[in-house]
Amino acid sequence: MKTIHAKIPDRLYCEMDRLVKQGWFRNHEDVIDQALRRFIESHRTELMENFIREDVEWGLHGTD
Repeated sequence: MKTIHAKIPDRLYCEMDRLVKQGWFRNHEDVIDQALRRFIESHRTELMENFIREDVEWGLHGTD
């Protein structure tokens, strides 16, 4: 498992903290984990298309 450090707006942190205190999540890490999973799942097709497009562009032109 990897560890990352991120800055989030105070308002977002307060909302995340509220969800933990209300028992929706065990801790802040669970909130972030679920948020990232849901984002990736809901944008999977779009993300894959972008990755493929970037790979093709690199293959054709060799640019970063």
